[in-house]
Amino acid sequence: MKETFAVLAGKAAVNLAKIAGRQGTSIGGRVALKISPDILTWFSSKVKNDIIFVTGTNGKTSTNNMIYSIIQEAGYTCACNNIGANMEVGLISAFIDSSSVFKLSLDFACMEVDEASLPKAAASTKPDIIVFTNIFPDQSDRYVEIDALLNKIRDGLEASPDTTLLINADDPFLVSIGNLLPNPKRYYGVEKWFDNISEDTMADAVLCKKCGSILSYDCRYYGQLGRYSCSKCGFHRPAPDFSAVIENEEGVQLFNILDKDKKSIIAVKADISDRYTVYNMAAAVSCGLLIGIRPEIIIKGLQKYKPQAGRMEEFYIQKPILLNLAKNPVGFNESMKTVSKDGRTKTVAIGVNDLPQDGRDVSWLWDTDFEILKKIDDTITSYILFGRRRYDTALRLKYAGIDTKKLVISEILDDVVNNVVETKSEIAYIISNYSTTFDIRKILKERDSK
Repeated sequence: MKETFAVLAGKAAVNLAKIAGRQGTSIGGRVALKISPDILTWFSSKVKNDIIFVTGTNGKTSTNNMIYSIIQEAGYTCACNNIGANMEVGLISAFIDSSSVFKLSLDFACMEVDEASLPKAAASTKPDIIVFTNIFPDQSDRYVEIDALLNKIRDGLEASPDTTLLINADDPFLVSIGNLLPNPKRYYGVEKWFDNISEDTMADAVLCKKCGSILSYDCRYYGQLGRYSCSKCGFHRPAPDFSAVIENEEGVQLFNILDKDKKSIIAVKADISDRYTVYNMAAAVSCGLLIGIRPEIIIKGLQKYKPQAGRMEEFYIQKPILLNLAKNPVGFNESMKTVSKDGRTKTVAIGVNDLPQDGRDVSWLWDTDFEILKKIDDTITSYILFGRRRYDTALRLKYAGIDTKKLVISEILDDVVNNVVETKSEIAYIISNYSTTFDIRKILKERDSK
């Protein structure tokens, strides 16, 4: 009875929030949690098959929604926090949204979970599978530093020894956690790319988490992801159970997933403009195979997947405008690499806020490789800088060697869009962190003429 009342109250709170013009992605969970503190455990007991968590620094939302699309294509019911509300109340809200007042019966639950919140969520839910994307420096004022976060994740998972961990084999930080846990483990990774070359001009040395020595790389895809080994203690990249092979045939990209015997399981044509999308797809496909969904269904699920708002989302206001969310140095670097591959003349807008959801500390700007833009500066007509930390961004670009005459400071969001539209260029890219993305997206959506 208590849980039923909590669901009813949660649904009412969401409806009121929507009437007030808000999304209401967490309010329902917040209300329900106050009425029934154990409601997440109760919801979990209603899931017939697997509860899947997706966690990590970058790619959680995209990977989670790909898995959700695959599960839906297979004909199953599934609770999912699609929009990315990934704290405890967001998970509860997703269950509330998938339930009627008096009945909840689901085949699966697929939930994006904030990496720092993972221990508490896992203790309440006991997930069957946790998909790990990557661990990068992010919001240093909140997570403190990588080792502290890794220890928190490891300690939290000790209470869930039966949970299968689906780990990105190319991330030595994640593999080091897995090696310390008794859980069943499966691995996915990238076996072959067109070039197998790192483009990170500011890539730091990566230390082995086992002995502290510098890791050696056969190839490094981005950040610390790649094929690595430690010559001192023997720590190395494990052989993936699911390997992604990306090939380019006459301008068409082919995405393949191979099993441990190097036999193709999945083969699909894909328009992949960035490296992180390949990892998201590899994680989602591997999870789909792990829960027993047929390859042909997985392919259809991938084809029907639509990126979440702000993930290389395209608008048209007198020219194509691409909006991409980037939250940390690695995310910004990968976004700028995508920009650098476009040979057209470009306007580049960069938005940085320092609100609580973004992280108050923006020193990460100095760890970001804005020199990527310097290399293609002759194709960039202007840089539009906005957000609360626009002047910090302008200073960082100045030190990256960008001509300050090309920098345009915009204090008002409408001016950002006006400047992007009015600047002479064939295309525009807007790269922004969390809160700036959703603020600028509202204006773009209102003026979009597609």
